[in-house]
Amino acid sequence: MRYQKLISIMILTVIFLTQGCGKQQDKQKENVPGNTMEHRAKGELFRVFSFDGARGNRYLVHFDGPDLGATIFTHDEVRPLALVPVASGTKYADDRLMIWLKGEDIIMEVDGKRVGPCQVSGLQPILAKAWLSGADFWAVGNEPSWNLVMGRERVIFISDMGQESREFPGLKTGQLDPESPMGTYTFANGENQLKIEIVEGLCTNLMSGEPFAVSVRITLDNK
Repeated sequence: MRYQKLISIMILTVIFLTQGCGKQQDKQKENVPGNTMEHRAKGELFRVFSFDGARGNRYLVHFDGPDLGATIFTHDEVRPLALVPVASGTKYADDRLMIWLKGEDIIMEVDGKRVGPCQVSGLQPILAKAWLSGADFWAVGNEPSWNLVMGRERVIFISDMGQESREFPGLKTGQLDPESPMGTYTFANGENQLKIEIVEGLCTNLMSGEPFAVSVRITLDNK
């Protein structure tokens, strides 16, 4: 199972020791494909795609790169998929799952049987917006609601259902490895101290069912 090279998002399980799931933002050219994420010219691939499948199940696909495979995240497992040559669209499969992005269609098969219908998740526009805004890492937690954006220009932590917003100096050059964001990061702005712990491991948003590859714990001013 592979957890690296991802965008990630988060979920909180403890009120004061804020925990969640997180996603790394891969830096590519500012090109966001349409409803499906198909391979394009090298360097123009938007590398994370979120879609809804049968019976309300949600999936996250991370494309390893042009002419390479992909990794699919479900609510309970992570599976590497190989790129399968096809006449149109982009197809990935292993011995059990198949994902075929074909024009506006998302075709999914489990154990040789087609499931669906599948459609682009409402999370996809949020991921695209975070990516285009220059975020290297984005996270969100629930109960209570919070959001985290880590970028080169600034780090922003929004809490209390959007009522509180705190801004910190941005990431230093080389501080966050784009291929492996796991680690502990600390920031200060003169009034507040923010500690961010990013841990490798499958994390599922308990509110939406979205699966992600990284868990996050946030400590603000020792809370």
